[in-house]
Amino acid sequence: MGFSPLSLQNPLVLIIPFFLTLHVNSQTINTNTTLFSCSPNTSASCSTFVLYRTQVEFLDLKQISDLFGVSSLWIKEVNHLPSEEGTLFPDQLIAIPLTCGCTGNRSFANTTYWIKEGDSYYVVSTQAFQGLVDYHFIEDLNPTLDPSNLQPGQDVTVPVYCKCPEKTQLDQGIKYLMTYVWSAEDDISKLSNKTNSSVDSIRAANNYRNFSAAVSHAILIPVKEKPNLPAPLYNTTASSGTDHESSKSNTKAIVLWSIVAAASAVVIWNFLLLAWCKIYRNKLFVRTASNSEAADHLLTPKKSSKNQSLCPLTKGNKLLAGVSQFIDKPAMFDVKDIMEATMNMSRSYWIEGSVYQATINEEVYAVKLAKGDVAEEMHIFQFVNHANLIKLAGFSIHGDGNFLWVYEYAENGSLDKWLFPKTSSSSSSSSDSISCLSWRHRLNIALDVANGLQYLHEHTRPSIVHRAIKSSNILLDAHFKAKISNFSSAKPATMGVRPSADVFDFGVVLLELLSGRKERSSEDAEVGVLWREIRAVLEVEEKKVERLRRWMDPKMKGNLYPMEGAISLAAMAKACTVEDSTERPRISEIVFGLSVLAQSWSTEAWMPSSEESIPIADAVVAR
Repeated sequence: MGFSPLSLQNPLVLIIPFFLTLHVNSQTINTNTTLFSCSPNTSASCSTFVLYRTQVEFLDLKQISDLFGVSSLWIKEVNHLPSEEGTLFPDQLIAIPLTCGCTGNRSFANTTYWIKEGDSYYVVSTQAFQGLVDYHFIEDLNPTLDPSNLQPGQDVTVPVYCKCPEKTQLDQGIKYLMTYVWSAEDDISKLSNKTNSSVDSIRAANNYRNFSAAVSHAILIPVKEKPNLPAPLYNTTASSGTDHESSKSNTKAIVLWSIVAAASAVVIWNFLLLAWCKIYRNKLFVRTASNSEAADHLLTPKKSSKNQSLCPLTKGNKLLAGVSQFIDKPAMFDVKDIMEATMNMSRSYWIEGSVYQATINEEVYAVKLAKGDVAEEMHIFQFVNHANLIKLAGFSIHGDGNFLWVYEYAENGSLDKWLFPKTSSSSSSSSDSISCLSWRHRLNIALDVANGLQYLHEHTRPSIVHRAIKSSNILLDAHFKAKISNFSSAKPATMGVRPSADVFDFGVVLLELLSGRKERSSEDAEVGVLWREIRAVLEVEEKKVERLRRWMDPKMKGNLYPMEGAISLAAMAKACTVEDSTERPRISEIVFGLSVLAQSWSTEAWMPSSEESIPIADAVVAR
C-alpha cells in the first residue's frame, strides 16, 4: 500500500505518501538523526541516563535490567528503591543508567534484545523501548538478520538514543544529557521541574525544536546532577525470582491485584458514601416549609429507599483518602449547590440532552444527569488524565440513585455545532462565525483527538476503547483545543472490543472535517456515504485534485488551505475507514502523520491572520 507524491520538489508535499507506508518510515522524518549525532566537542563515552516509563511487560527490576543490559542494583540505587526483589507499578517514570558512546557518527548505548513471538523491529522500538530507539538503526546494526522474518530467540543489537554533553555544556555545569520520549500530555515547564532542569536549557539542548511536533520522539534533558525523580511506587512483597517466567507471572499478578484493589476502592467508596448518608441524614437535612414544590422535594430525604436519600457533601471531601495513589478521586459536590446553580435544572441553563451549565464557587461547569449503571464510566475516569480528554471535576447523587456528573466546561461547545450549524434566523449570527472554522483549526482538532485516542489505546492498562468517537462527542475549549467526551460506551480492550473500531470512527470525523457534511448514522441503511465517496474521489490520480476541491467543505472556499494537505488528510481518512479492521493504521501512526502535517502547515504564509480570531458562538457542551 502507498501513495505517489505529487512532487518531491515541494517539501510541503512530502507528507502525502506517508500514511499507508507509515509503519515503515514513521521515524525517518524527525530531527533525532542530528540531535543524537556525534560531535568533535563531545567525549568519546560517558555515563548517562534514559528515562523509561514502566509498562505491564516490564515491571520488575530484572526485566528492566535485562531490557537495557544494566545491573538491577544500579537501577535500584538511582531510583532510591528499597530492594531489588520488588515489583513496580505501571506508568511510572524511572531513570536507567547507561554508558553512552559513538557508533559511527551516531551516539548510542547498545544493548541486546531477544526476539519474542510477534516482534518486529518497529514493535521493539516503539513498544518495548517506547521510542528510545529508531528501528532503522536496529536494521543497520543487524545486517545478517532478515527484518521481515525474525525468529523467536534471535538476539539483536539495539542502539538506545543517548548523548554526552559537549564542552560548552560542561562549562555550564551540565553533567548529563538524559534521554526522554516526549508525549502529547507533556508540558516543558512541568518536565523541567520534575527533572531539576530548566526550560531554557531543554530548548537549547534540543536545537529549539517545536515540541508539539515531537510527540513519541526522543529528546534531551540537560541536568547538573544525577536524576532525582519522585520515588516510584514499589511492591517489595512479590519477589521477582530468578526465573523469567516466574517473574512474568508475578508481574501479571501485581497488575491484576492493582486493578482489583482499584475496583474494590470504588465499591467501598460508594458503600461508605451511602452508609454515611444514612447515619447522618437526620442531622444534615431539615425539612423546611417552602412555597416551591421542587425545592421541598430536593431538601427532603426519602424514607422509602436509601438510594433516594440526598446527601450534601462538601466539594473535595475524600472518604477513602490514601486508599490508592492511582485513583484520582473526583470531588463530591453538594447537590444543593448544583440545583441552585442551575435553578433546579431550569431551561435557562439547559445546553442540550441532559446537560446543564452551572457556576459553582465562581467556576463554570457542565453538569450531566446520568441514569443507570455508571460504575464502568466512573472507573475509567478515575484512571485517565489527559489534556485531550474531558475532565471529570466531580459528581453528586440526585434523587432515585441517579448521578450528576460535573465536567469541565468547554466554551466553544461540540465540534458538530461548528461543522453542521443549524440555519435559522435566531442563530444566523452564530452561523456566520461557526462557518469560519479554518483549516488550521480543523487540522489541530484532528491532532488533538488522535492524541487523546493514543493515550486511551496505548498508555492505559488495559487499553480503553471509546466506542463513540464522533463530532458531537468532541468538545472545544476557549482556544479550540479538542477534548474527547462521553465515556458511557467505553470498554477495556479485553472485553471483546478492538481499538481499530475507534480508528474507523476517527476516520469518519476526518471526513466530516474535510467535507463539512455529517456522516449518516449507523441505523441508516445507506450508512457510509462519506467513506465510500472518498474512495471515488481519490481513485483516479489525474482527477483527484479537482474532485477533492469540489468535495471539500464549501465554507472554506473563502479561506486559503493547502490542497496537498487536504489530499494527505483525505488519504489518511481513507486508510482509517477500510472495511478490513486489520488493515487500518495504528493510532500512533496517525498521531505521527498529523504531527508532521501540522508542522508542515504552521507557516503564516498559508494562514491569513484573520482566521486566528474566530468569534465564540453560543457554547454548547455535548454529552
